[in-house]
Amino acid sequence: MKKDNFVSPLQDFVFAEIFGEKRNIDNTKAFLKSLLDIPEDEYDGMVIESPILRKIFKQGKTSVVDIKLSTKSGKIIHVELQVEKKTNLRDRILYYAVRLIGDQLRWGDDYSKLHQVISVVICDHNLLWEEENYINEYQLRNKYSRAFTDKLKVVIIELPKLPKEEDSPAWRWLQFLKSKKKEEFEMLKKKYPELEKPIFCMRKMSMLEKWRDIRFHKNLWKADEKALRRQWQMDAREEIMADSKLEIARNLQAKGSTF
Repeated sequence: MKKDNFVSPLQDFVFAEIFGEKRNIDNTKAFLKSLLDIPEDEYDGMVIESPILRKIFKQGKTSVVDIKLSTKSGKIIHVELQVEKKTNLRDRILYYAVRLIGDQLRWGDDYSKLHQVISVVICDHNLLWEEENYINEYQLRNKYSRAFTDKLKVVIIELPKLPKEEDSPAWRWLQFLKSKKKEEFEMLKKKYPELEKPIFCMRKMSMLEKWRDIRFHKNLWKADEKALRRQWQMDAREEIMADSKLEIARNLQAKGSTF
């Protein structure tokens, strides 16, 4: 990590710290408010839920999402970060969204208890080659664009398509996620005060990562030193054994014995 750079907000542990921790839920609320069209009071009772989805069947797949939230009325908001390009990502997004719907009901529950699920997927690559917009929202509709239900919504964000100039309330947050250099973050912090806290969180995580890196190399150096010391000891023992064998061979040869 260079001195003038922070760790990227797209690092999984940094992203989780900024948006997935209870103490930083203000960051999460501000980001989602800029992105989603849901009533303002939904954020009043927003809480961070366990990201582990229960198995539907005994041999079923246990799934873990990045961030799972519930709003005041019970809406489920799922935020997923996808840095690496995956060929099956569309299916994976659908699978998680459907699982979040199915995960709400228990044996005997009425279907009327189902709450809306909103999956927000942030991609650091182009997923929707057929679309020009960097934010695309999907719902279940028929060919006449009439909604079948509002219980499922998927919002796909593609960071590479983000324009250079601000054109939406969510732009500043996405530019923050996309930035890599210190001067970029400093400029965003001056222009957008609401980004000061997430940038501070990232700076803290950058220092932690630097400390981890130093500790890792220090421990690696210690391990190498121990391994080298052990090797010296083994070489010394082998040398002593070789000298002993040579001495025995010389004594036997002196007595006329053959090997």
